[in-house]
Amino acid sequence: MFAFVIFEECEETVKLKTFAARDPVGIKPLYYGRTHAATDDGDSYGYVFSSELKALVGHVDPATVVALPPGHYWTPEEGMVRYYEPDWLMKDDYAPWEDADHNITDDDVREAFRKAVEKRMMADVDYGFFLSGGVDSCIVAHDLLPLYKEERRRIFGDDRPIPTFTVGMENSPDVMAAKGMVENLGGSKVIDHKIRSFTPDEVFDLIPKIVYHMETYEAELIRSAIPNWLLAERAAQDVKMVLTGEGADELFAGYLYFADAETPRQVQNELRRIYGMLGNINLHRTDRMTMAHGLEARVPFLDTEFTKLSMSIDPARKIVDKEAVRTNSRGREKTLLRELFEGPNSEGHVIPRPVLWRAKAMQCEGVGEDWVSILQRRIATLVSDAEMDEAHLTYPVNTPHTKEELYYRRIYDEHFHGMEHVVKLWEGGGRAMGAAWKSEMYTREGLKDVNLLSHALQD
Repeated sequence: MFAFVIFEECEETVKLKTFAARDPVGIKPLYYGRTHAATDDGDSYGYVFSSELKALVGHVDPATVVALPPGHYWTPEEGMVRYYEPDWLMKDDYAPWEDADHNITDDDVREAFRKAVEKRMMADVDYGFFLSGGVDSCIVAHDLLPLYKEERRRIFGDDRPIPTFTVGMENSPDVMAAKGMVENLGGSKVIDHKIRSFTPDEVFDLIPKIVYHMETYEAELIRSAIPNWLLAERAAQDVKMVLTGEGADELFAGYLYFADAETPRQVQNELRRIYGMLGNINLHRTDRMTMAHGLEARVPFLDTEFTKLSMSIDPARKIVDKEAVRTNSRGREKTLLRELFEGPNSEGHVIPRPVLWRAKAMQCEGVGEDWVSILQRRIATLVSDAEMDEAHLTYPVNTPHTKEELYYRRIYDEHFHGMEHVVKLWEGGGRAMGAAWKSEMYTREGLKDVNLLSHALQD
């Protein structure tokens, strides 16, 4: 992961050469904007670069601010140039699984992921991991813990438990699943598990601060950012780096609306589409909420080699069965990934079955089934009907459609007026609405049936 700008002065001309680049998937952000200055030789422009919008405010023309897309570099001479062009992402007819010689075994995938986890353990600071209780973070824990224990014995000669962090309301799907996973991995002797419990009332006053740090008004994203803020705040008290489970859904068809996909090709194309938005959505949230607290987040699922391997798997293996979604059983979303890690890790520990086969829950859903509805009802009291009637005039770019969207937009505009074009929204108001197929599972305001998220480990 990286975002950087290099300046080099030419000794002969005393002119600066500039080269800016961002990592392939958008784990780290990078923006630039132009300044204007009048000189004796006429008008001239300068460029200002930053990893956050707030650093550009007051220093550039807001209308010129651009987010460098993932997998691109930029120079004044060439402009924006894509350098990351894997076949699986760029070619519509990509289908290596149709070649008889193309053979990827389950062991190949498991070993590639183990290497991706091990690679991201390199650190000279204390680190831990985010354990949401979802299958993705549990798979990270499944592979990380034996590697961590071996590292501690080899380098430090001790058996110090690994710091682990979970956020949620009492008895929420995430909290209860995370507790079950910790017990299955060996309990407090090997995992120092910290749970940041919260109530809706305590977080409402944090929303303006969170929107300021998030630098977005995308409603689905902000809903998840609120508990993510609390999680990062707690983790930063103990460690400087964490591993997370981000990215698995974009490789293995992890969202519930994939149950309505009709063909494997639709699944493959949808994975490509949502992968392309990671830098604007999931990774945007992960970076902003962690870095706001001086915490670094690493994402083993999005290792470029692991991604390449995962996206070369026949998408027929990623097809989702609607009935399996309803019954929390084999055939549901991410079945391929769940089956890959159904067995024990190198120390004989397994992911508990209720956790392994629980429904995919976005963080705003998993922290408490009724959290989103409570949030939206509260926000509705802060936006008048008159404001909604005038929304198309007040905000002609990406006009808010709900009171929740308008509330976030109002806060964003207070800090980043004129930069509304920088925010990239989901087509139709949410991830599911932009798919090639129609799904009734989600609206702009979230998942319709939150009962799908409950599991056997809850009280």
